[in-house]
Amino acid sequence: MNTAAFYHYLTQTRRALRETLRSIPDEQLSRAVIPTDGARCVKDLVMHVAVVEDGWFRGDILGQPLVREHFGWTPPASADEYWHHQDRPLEELLAYWEAVEKDTLARWPELMAQAATDRRVPVDENRPETSTVDEVLWHVMQHEVRHTAQIVQMIRLLGQVPPALDLVFFAAR
Repeated sequence: MNTAAFYHYLTQTRRALRETLRSIPDEQLSRAVIPTDGARCVKDLVMHVAVVEDGWFRGDILGQPLVREHFGWTPPASADEYWHHQDRPLEELLAYWEAVEKDTLARWPELMAQAATDRRVPVDENRPETSTVDEVLWHVMQHEVRHTAQIVQMIRLLGQVPPALDLVFFAAR
């Protein structure tokens, strides 16, 4: 499977996941399900997945302003601000995620042109490692798969029924 086909799969699973999230009471999506300093509730992970794509694709690869700036959001001042979004309305988080996706799709040719080069991107500003743009694209997509699996598990822990997001259910579409 190539990069574009895999990103298409992600856009399809996002729609199924968003539909399910919209059917769950906001109070449940805001409930801390995992006892951690990081992402504790579904809404935390929804924001995290969108922020990571926004930051890597626009900021690190394309050197463009982040989509979050269109929402008037400033960079988080603390780990608590970065991770915890239980008080934000679900629709605000989903609107941001949808806007990130729309912008990514509009910039897909630019991202693919960058992936075709040997350009390397710093993995972390505090570490010396770098990755190719193609590796970063795959990292972000795999990152989303891992975190949406966590969201699915959280939905189950809340007593709700998650959508099936496995690749085989979407590959034939």
